[in-house]
Amino acid sequence: MSVFGKLPCDVIRLIIAYEAPNLDSHLLDWRSALRLISVSRVWRAAGFSVLYSTAFIHDKLKFSQFWEPEEPIQFDAEYGGFRALTNIELIQRMGITRSVTRLVLEGCELSSSVSLILRAIDVCALSSCSWTQSLRHCFRTLFNYESLDAKCERECFAGAVTAASYLVQLLPSVRVLKIGAKGCGDIQLAFVTEVLYLCVGQVSKLEYEGPMWFSEPISGPKLDVVDIAVEPHVDGKYPIIDAHGPRSISISLMDAPFDWSWFQRNEHGVSFDRLEWLTLVSAKIDYAPTVHGRLSGAQFPQLVHLCMSNVVFSTIDPMCLINSPVQCVELVGPVIHMPSFDWTQLTHLHTLKFNFGYVGVEQMKNNFIARSNRLFEHLRGTMDVCVQLFSSSRVTWSDVYWPRVTRMEVVGMSEMVNVLKAALQVPDLVYLGFTLLRLNEGDISRVLSFLRNIQNEHEQMVESKLKTVVVRARKGMVCGKLTKAFESLKWYYPGLEHLALTNLDPKFLK
Repeated sequence: MSVFGKLPCDVIRLIIAYEAPNLDSHLLDWRSALRLISVSRVWRAAGFSVLYSTAFIHDKLKFSQFWEPEEPIQFDAEYGGFRALTNIELIQRMGITRSVTRLVLEGCELSSSVSLILRAIDVCALSSCSWTQSLRHCFRTLFNYESLDAKCERECFAGAVTAASYLVQLLPSVRVLKIGAKGCGDIQLAFVTEVLYLCVGQVSKLEYEGPMWFSEPISGPKLDVVDIAVEPHVDGKYPIIDAHGPRSISISLMDAPFDWSWFQRNEHGVSFDRLEWLTLVSAKIDYAPTVHGRLSGAQFPQLVHLCMSNVVFSTIDPMCLINSPVQCVELVGPVIHMPSFDWTQLTHLHTLKFNFGYVGVEQMKNNFIARSNRLFEHLRGTMDVCVQLFSSSRVTWSDVYWPRVTRMEVVGMSEMVNVLKAALQVPDLVYLGFTLLRLNEGDISRVLSFLRNIQNEHEQMVESKLKTVVVRARKGMVCGKLTKAFESLKWYYPGLEHLALTNLDPKFLK
């Protein structure tokens, strides 16, 4: 038996997960994993439960260029013009439908008066499988847009609603619903929103990405997690979200303004009775506020984590948070929108994170250095203060003075030497991390020169509190010379206890 055949099952599953990170949601990763388990019987046994937990139905026209004819997964069936790639026939032949916990429909289009799902059900013989008890985990759907003539469109609207009802009847045990409808036409939206409202009463987690096309409040007795990414729609049917039930709410805005009125109110206002995690993200890359209205009179009795990305913090009345048990506040956006707030009023707060995004021409024109210095000089309290930024060469690190900052992560920059020298201007810093997306020969030479001559040309930073320095870089950039030279940092920072140079996780680059 080869060394690969002797690996423990847990290690084999980790290898499969690394090579096929989207195994549970994407057909191409499923194919990669299928090849991996052909290594040996041991690998097949270890990967079996992972591989056959997901059933796929994909539009053949979209995926055919990625498949060789001999692929065992390929089931080229046709019904009413619909051609499918699916592993359902393989799962049925093996008699393992009870292993399936996910159903994924992706890349499909409506091209005739017979609705997509009814055709897919017939093609893939879904209704003949014992799915009712096995499909407990997730139903995920992603559709493409296709324009139709008026007569066909009317027929498809009716068919879409019928298909949604039929499908949900087949999936009474679904607990996680994921819908990707970005760029969809109205017929596809009619189908996915019907599925959403029929399933929301039984699921514990809902993920939706697509246009604002909502007619009823998003509410369910078991709904714990709501994660929606919305884009504008001509009809402007924005979501009304139940504020009382979920433990986690995440709203991402794709060129659509957020409005606090999206949260369902009662006679006493808005009460987030069980909410522990609230995330608001705007994808707009500009410097204009993206929130309508102001939240006041709300209660957060269970809130632990609040994240606002490119959404102005001042739209929340501070009184809403003062009596909450919030422990971590994360603010993402340009420094010009960071609030001047007395954080000591949040008595349970132990972590405050600022992510300034890309600090380039625009932020420097808005006096980034002066504004950030003023922000941190006025901070009070004993919480950890973390800073992350994507730095450019325009940042004058010698002018930085950031008291109270305890952790700093600098991403995608080559100004490593200047940041290392700036440690005394960040007097409370205990952790410094670099994530290097590129580092040319000139950058490496400057870093090596600084590190090799550090004892002769620079004073020892005896006052620095820095204890940890971590450098993450693309594979191959962390060379032996650089690793050895970095040891001299322990002289430069006498309190340094941990120094690590590692390769960047490939997932970070995707």
